[in-house]
Amino acid sequence: MSLEWGKIVKSINWTLVFNLINFAILLYLLKRLLFKPALEYLDRRRELIAGRMNSALESEKRAGELVAKREEELAAARARSTKIVDEARIRSAEMVGEAKEKAKSEADRIVREARIRMEQERDRMIDELKEAYADIAILAAERVLDREIKIEDHRRLLDQLLSEIGDDALRVGP
Repeated sequence: MSLEWGKIVKSINWTLVFNLINFAILLYLLKRLLFKPALEYLDRRRELIAGRMNSALESEKRAGELVAKREEELAAARARSTKIVDEARIRSAEMVGEAKEKAKSEADRIVREARIRMEQERDRMIDELKEAYADIAILAAERVLDREIKIEDHRRLLDQLLSEIGDDALRVGP
């Protein structure tokens, strides 16, 4: 047994040495050919993902800024539209007031002109009535006197009649 044991120890040692050398070569080749490119690929991938994350964060930040800017512009536009609507309401109220004032002044002017025309027409009618009374009085006097009256007598009688009749007798209504 002892001989055999020596052979086994010698054969195990050389086998172990060759296995260790093969394992070391395998580790070197794996490290050189597989692990190093795999780690480089993973590092590049990690950097790419980190870059995309940074880009996404910057885009999100810019989007937030744009949203805030748009909200400010929208608020400003709302304020401008409210101001324009208020100005339009004020202007329309002014225009309505001006139109009412113009209509009122026009109505007052028309009423004044109508009153003036009525007074002129009344005065003209009173003058016509006075002349008609005078003519009737002269005709009556001519018949009573049964003669023709001279022009001076006619004027004198007419003035006397007009003064006697007066404006109160010719008034119509209250």
